[in-house]
Amino acid sequence: MTRLVVVDGAGGFLGRHVVRALRDRGMRVRATDRPGVALPDADARVHVDLSCDPLEPLFAGATHVVHVAGLFDLAAREDALRRANVAVARRVADAAVIARVRRFVHVSSVTVYGRPRVAPVREDARRRPESAYERSKHAGEDAVGAIARASGLPLVIARPSGIYGPHGRYGLAAMASTIALAAASGRGHRSLRSETRMTHVHVEDVASACALLCDERATRDEDVLDRAFHVADATPVTWSDVARTIERFYGLEERAPVRVTPLRARAMQIAGRLASARLARTNASLARRWEALVGERGLEHALTPRIDVDAYDYWRADHVYDTSALRGLGWSPRWPDAREGLRATLEWYVRERWLPAP
Repeated sequence: MTRLVVVDGAGGFLGRHVVRALRDRGMRVRATDRPGVALPDADARVHVDLSCDPLEPLFAGATHVVHVAGLFDLAAREDALRRANVAVARRVADAAVIARVRRFVHVSSVTVYGRPRVAPVREDARRRPESAYERSKHAGEDAVGAIARASGLPLVIARPSGIYGPHGRYGLAAMASTIALAAASGRGHRSLRSETRMTHVHVEDVASACALLCDERATRDEDVLDRAFHVADATPVTWSDVARTIERFYGLEERAPVRVTPLRARAMQIAGRLASARLARTNASLARRWEALVGERGLEHALTPRIDVDAYDYWRADHVYDTSALRGLGWSPRWPDAREGLRATLEWYVRERWLPAP
């Protein structure tokens, strides 16, 4: 039977790369996203609002689904996160049941574990979500899992670590734009240093993992169905390493850096929540300064520097994830070290005029 894969969220950061990875494996792809969102090249492109539009036409004839659509924003309201990451996941899974797809790959996140207690984390570790975003990803997994148990939906769960790479607008992208703004303005830069470690993952490597998990010609059902797989690179790096990579790209010197211990990271998080109005003013100031730089340098309106207090969770413990299960299927990252991948990503941002040149 000819394979036809529905990829939702196909116009987003990860989705566009998943579409390409599937087509590279010889699969036909029907790409979809919200009305008005530009879609990548695919065998068919359909604009659908997954939250309210009828989904039967979208899934007609589909044999596989990669559910990428969701909301990744640590500062978003919990009701918005649950609509995007739980309610939509449930609607898509229900439609996939009706279409009788052969595999449903649900893209979740390692954030379902909350703050890890051990390193590396295995897929059978207890899930302890804390933030609103983490709870929404946990609930999304539970929603599709319940549907799979009740209906026999052939479910596979992918849990990527922190994703970065071309077209990324958040996470390390926000960090990079903040440091780039400091370098361009000449106002100096307050270097923060944390020795907690994390295994990140390049977006191309997440896409290749999703394509592999979707491909029943390359992976047997008994090896992947009803299982979750971590998707992360091979090299735990400290947050100091990440910051230095960006600072060196922009030629910023390290001047009396502020050492952030896990305890201090927690204090910074609490202080940011208590002083939310002050944080909002800081982020508004960053956005204004960035907009001025965009106009001055003729950059694309793609990135915005911002500070999210919940991001300090990543500085409170090591976030290192065991990928032996996925590697056992034959997957390996093209970008095994985030420092190398991040440098290449920064060069992409400069070429595409998302960031100013050093």
